[in-house]
Amino acid sequence: MQSIESLLATIAVKRSVGSKENDQLRSFCETHARSLGFEVQSQQVPSYASSGSLSFLTLAEESCTVLPSPFSRSCSVQAPLVFASQPSALKGLDASSSLLVLHGRLAAEPIDDEGLLGLISSTKAKAIICLTSSHATTGLSPFPLIRSAEFPIPSCYAPSSLLESLLQAKEDRLVVPLQLFCETKKHDCRQLFCTLPDSTPNVLVTAPLDTPQNSPGALFHASSIAVMLVLMEHKPNPAVAYLLSNAQAYGQGRGKAAFLQAKVPPIEQVVSLTGLGCRQSQLVYQSWDSSLKTDIEKHGLEATDALLPRFACELPELVLTSSNQRLLSSVRDTQLDTLACIDLQLLKEQAQTIGELLTYCGRFG
Repeated sequence: MQSIESLLATIAVKRSVGSKENDQLRSFCETHARSLGFEVQSQQVPSYASSGSLSFLTLAEESCTVLPSPFSRSCSVQAPLVFASQPSALKGLDASSSLLVLHGRLAAEPIDDEGLLGLISSTKAKAIICLTSSHATTGLSPFPLIRSAEFPIPSCYAPSSLLESLLQAKEDRLVVPLQLFCETKKHDCRQLFCTLPDSTPNVLVTAPLDTPQNSPGALFHASSIAVMLVLMEHKPNPAVAYLLSNAQAYGQGRGKAAFLQAKVPPIEQVVSLTGLGCRQSQLVYQSWDSSLKTDIEKHGLEATDALLPRFACELPELVLTSSNQRLLSSVRDTQLDTLACIDLQLLKEQAQTIGELLTYCGRFG
């Protein structure tokens, strides 16, 4: 049996949807699960991968480079500018004849909140320019502000140092040309649903196989997958099934949709693993009506108020993660050495705690 160290070394690679590494990891996990005695269903997941190149914004006949947001559509538009620096400025805003420039408070952190994304979308802007300064945790400038695969408006990001020039363009009532060069391709990837023979599981443990583009993904989500494989080796409870989902990054949620369409056994609740083993952390949780909340509190775990990613398939759900959210956010979507952010001893301890939690949950079948 492989140690958690060797598992992590195998898994912690860039593995975005459509990549060779994504396919190789899925194949490795399938072989490993079968060697542990699990029955494995390989579920097809229609998904999308995006690529973008340097694109251009023209100001006073000078060309400035911008970067397309993940999953943005290409565009070539010319329009005047309208600005918004806080959510209240978006309410009732009609930008259907304009380029919308997001800056200030609105551009401080990547926007993952569906409500705020919906508010931005409601402006019906021709395209969106996000001006981001140095990210508080990554130090990157600029960084993608809009990362949702479902966002309908072409968007790009650029350094906040462009703000003064853009304000002058508005003052001069200029019609600003913007060209975005990007491509989104459809891919058929697969995910793995693993159960023990002759069991009827009602608890699902899940973590994503894929990472955001360019991310090494040791914390998102190689450490969580390594913990899942260790749990599968020890088989704490036959009432527990395991799903290595795919195409979940950037809010695609394709793995969730494929799982629900596959008519799997009657799962009653979900345990989602994310960002496990982060240095200077303790294991924390969020619960959405999960009956496991009582058990997790008996282990002394505390709740976190951070906005955590969920599998979110309309079932009671418990999300387990590390408390050091600052460090977690600093490695997402970056080229930082995420393996250096993992505390292996802590990861082993968290795997043991999660195994103890799963031992008595669900019904044995």
